[in-house]
Amino acid sequence: MDTYLKKMIKELSYLTLFMSLAFSAISLWFLSYGYVLAFVLGLITAMLNFIANTMVTHFIITKDKNNKRKILNVLSFVIRTLIIGVIIVAISLYYENYTLAYVFGYISHLLVIVVYSIRTNKKN
Repeated sequence: MDTYLKKMIKELSYLTLFMSLAFSAISLWFLSYGYVLAFVLGLITAMLNFIANTMVTHFIITKDKNNKRKILNVLSFVIRTLIIGVIIVAISLYYENYTLAYVFGYISHLLVIVVYSIRTNKKN
């Protein structure tokens, strides 16, 4: 993988860790442990999904000059979507109240990406 992608993934991982720790520290005063755990699980799942997507896309763009592996991108998308769907269904079945916290955690990864983009643009 390119050094830029490695650096980006590393910084995004640090920002995700910081956001999850900050949210956990603040939210434990107001919410139960289960909600905080579901939020952090959603945030970590989104980060892992982002890393997998970055690696597969980079592999296809750099290694696949003849477009023979387009199915890999589609297959990767389907597998990642199924895994996330299974997690949401499992949380919904066993812990109905925590589903929304998981989804908020998953969506909040977009905030991490926005913060990273702003920091990167300020450096350039």
